[in-house]
Amino acid sequence: MDIYSKRLPTIKQLQYFIAVCEERSFRGAAEKLNISQPPLSIQIKDLEEKLKVTLFLRNPHSVVLTKEGEEFKSKATYILNELCLITRLIKAQDVEKIRLGMTKTLSFDFIPYFKLFLSDFSEETEIYKHNYTSKELLQELQKGNIDFAFVSDYQLRDINENSLLVYKEPMILVLPASHRCSKLERVDLNDVTDLPLFWFKQYQNPVFYEQCERVFKTLTSPIVRRAELADNLSMLLDVSLGKGMMLLPQSMTQAKVDGVIYKKLIKNQDSKLRIDIFLIWRKNLTRNLTADAIINYFKKPK
Repeated sequence: MDIYSKRLPTIKQLQYFIAVCEERSFRGAAEKLNISQPPLSIQIKDLEEKLKVTLFLRNPHSVVLTKEGEEFKSKATYILNELCLITRLIKAQDVEKIRLGMTKTLSFDFIPYFKLFLSDFSEETEIYKHNYTSKELLQELQKGNIDFAFVSDYQLRDINENSLLVYKEPMILVLPASHRCSKLERVDLNDVTDLPLFWFKQYQNPVFYEQCERVFKTLTSPIVRRAELADNLSMLLDVSLGKGMMLLPQSMTQAKVDGVIYKKLIKNQDSKLRIDIFLIWRKNLTRNLTADAIINYFKKPK
């Protein structure tokens, strides 16, 4: 038998075989591979016919590898690992990674949409590690230090040029657990004006600042503003003591602090207090397959 023989197992069959080995069931393997069970069973049967051995002993409750199956598992795993390694090495030689900046305004690891994107493009991208604001990232983009950036507060957006609106991040109200509204599912800002709000300076994010001001002006009583402290933890501790409240992007509400509770706003306020996140790319960006794939990824309906 030579390398061109049609009797050789396919890569797909090796992958299906390893999935069944790992899951110890055809149903579990099919779910892992995101396929239906019949095609999986057909491929495994064809693999056994090509090898002229029985790989699995099947019963209604489980799947057990035969002795031949155990031996083939070791060899199939080695072949697939070698193929993965070769693929990574070739891609690393031929494709320069896309440099990607992400504003520190959000915690993208806690947004499923972006977490999936970063996983899907982990081998083609590298994250620009600097802890930059959106304004700073736009400057880095102009300098050519990065290829793409996820930014907020993008005033000069040209929808026909090099940007896409890709996400709207909800704002979450942070209250003392002792506050009378802490038991509500959603909170109206009109009901919490007894607390001062830790708030940022207008120059730090002018577009979003004005967006929030339009909502604040509709309230029956004014919200008293307090200058933000040096870090979120200090402000959360003050909130726990009843000294104020906060509005935080949803992805930034992972810290668990005694005496603090996170609440969604009523729908009318929630829809108006969302941070627009844009994907921006360099105007002189070399449009290769990876760059086009990233842009098309965010053009798809969510």
